[in-house]
Amino acid sequence: KISDELGFFPAKSSAEALLELMPRGPNRWQTAQIAGRAYDPFGMDKDYIAAYGRTLFKLLERYYWRIELNGIENVPRQGRAMIVGVHRGFMPWDGVMALHLMVKRTGRYPRFLIHPGLVKFPFLFNFIRRLGGVIACRENADYLLDRDEVVGMFPEGVQGAFSLYRDAYRLGKFARDEFVKMAIRNRTPIVPFVTVGSAEVFPILKKIEWKWWKRRTEWPCFPITPTFPLVPLPLPSKWHTQFLPPIHIEDKYPPEAARNAAIVRAISQEVRDQLQDAMNRMLARRKSVFYGSVFGR
Repeated sequence: KISDELGFFPAKSSAEALLELMPRGPNRWQTAQIAGRAYDPFGMDKDYIAAYGRTLFKLLERYYWRIELNGIENVPRQGRAMIVGVHRGFMPWDGVMALHLMVKRTGRYPRFLIHPGLVKFPFLFNFIRRLGGVIACRENADYLLDRDEVVGMFPEGVQGAFSLYRDAYRLGKFARDEFVKMAIRNRTPIVPFVTVGSAEVFPILKKIEWKWWKRRTEWPCFPITPTFPLVPLPLPSKWHTQFLPPIHIEDKYPPEAARNAAIVRAISQEVRDQLQDAMNRMLARRKSVFYGSVFGR
């Protein structure tokens, strides 16, 4: 907004500006640390992502959740795209691991549009921001897609993340169809993706409605799981992630079609049907929450 309304474009990062204000200036080590670092208006730090990709994310992918991946070739290697998924487990681990897998296998860095409640906590704020999380709104999505980025969305909204475990693999109503309007307006293909197994990380058995908690965190409830809140440790379920073929709406509709409610609803329903069908097929092949393949490997 500052750039658009005031015409101000930052020439330096905050780190560079602060180091220049030091009485003796930056030393050689500090200069080396900031040299060549690209400025990102939302705070994504690719070095941070790479460091976690070599350590924690690698451990989670290979040994803890043992993620089975299919269809990663459906993610475009260049140009704008919108990946649309199903978020379960109330903590953002499925989005984080989707980021890790895409970076590792395609070199693309998805920018997930996130609920403001994810940045209410100090650790999560820094973690999500540096992984490229962006507060969900039309302006942010348009800004990123206009620059040929990959934008990620979970159209059920925060309610889907807090689904009771008995409903975990039954898609709820999409909170908004704004993702379709964003895709049409920016002439962007939609790539649906599904993870089966993330719902078992923090299976929600009961939800407590506390008004003060909602006001403070913007979460819709306080979740009770087998481990959370006493021991906030995710369970070691086996994950299966599948990226489905892109839906190329950019070839079918002009940007003005974003104002056509019937077209928007039809595309939204198509995405929803594909996600639910993929989940059903994967669940039918899953023999255990903790081991086995669903893709026949």
